[in-house]
Amino acid sequence: MIHSLTSLRLIFALMVFASHCNIVSVCFDIPIFTEGYVGVSFFFVLSGFVISYSYDNRFKVGSTTVREFWVARMARIYPLHCLMLLIAALLGTCTLANGLLYWTKHFVANLLLCQAYVPYSEWFFSFNSPSWSLCCEQFFYFCFPFMVPLLRRTRWLFLLFAICAVAVVTGMFLTPPDMAKGLWYVNPLARFPDFLLGMIVYVCYRRWAPAASRLRCATWIELASLLMLTVYYLLAPHFEQVYRYSCYYWLPIAIIIFVFSLQQGRLSRLLSNRWVVLGGEISFGFYLIHHLLFRVYVETEHLLPFVLSPYVAVSFLLLFTLVLSTVSFFCFEKPMNRLVKTLLNKKM
Repeated sequence: MIHSLTSLRLIFALMVFASHCNIVSVCFDIPIFTEGYVGVSFFFVLSGFVISYSYDNRFKVGSTTVREFWVARMARIYPLHCLMLLIAALLGTCTLANGLLYWTKHFVANLLLCQAYVPYSEWFFSFNSPSWSLCCEQFFYFCFPFMVPLLRRTRWLFLLFAICAVAVVTGMFLTPPDMAKGLWYVNPLARFPDFLLGMIVYVCYRRWAPAASRLRCATWIELASLLMLTVYYLLAPHFEQVYRYSCYYWLPIAIIIFVFSLQQGRLSRLLSNRWVVLGGEISFGFYLIHHLLFRVYVETEHLLPFVLSPYVAVSFLLLFTLVLSTVSFFCFEKPMNRLVKTLLNKKM
């Protein structure tokens, strides 16, 4: 495990949290908050890096199988996803007003993590809307075992990324704005270059990490990478949103992941603190839980005997989400992860 990268997951999950604060109040509907969806791009690129880092040698030496890999990934994402889907259904986040068949089709699509392939928001944002990204992750996990040979044939990996990147950018340029989100933000095929980029970052890490111990300015490099992302973030409103959905942020995200994977600077050491690492470990639950809490708060706010300012409300929701995510990680995610792997591996 690379602790600094684990900890960064919480920081970018907080950015996604910030991007949804406008659900509570329009005062948060400003770029410094709404641009936080860059966190999703970070997760996709990081996924490509971490999966490659964790499984490259395992597949090479034959210590794991494709089935074991798929079981491990399913055990990681499905238990909490199914729980949150059930809670979302009970809360009525997808209305029955359009008929039972309509509701059932959306529920099944969410259950199977297929909803993001349909480029309409009533599909990909139905029930627990952040789960659309799990649809992308599921696609990445399915493809990865077939991509492992490219980690050794790096020219082909770079070529595949280049082809996908050109296709995505060209498609973005030709797409009407009203279809951009459905085609280029949530669609697993469109987000595949993010995952490929993470694999490329891993190849660079494998190539240059041994020489990292000789770095004498690692802290400054870490600061520079964060400054680069900050500049991109602040300049983002000057660029078309369709590009900001993914490709606009590829360079700073790739550099941040590479630089912090080396774990040589003081910032990396700070992020390796066990309490900060715990924050990264609960980030998956934080990501899946927070949006439903926002919606519950908005729908029940009028029942409160007092009026909370938007900033107090968001602070409370942040704290509550952190608590629930911690409970979920220790009391549900970890036990269910072990249980699912045990049950499915017994059937091998």
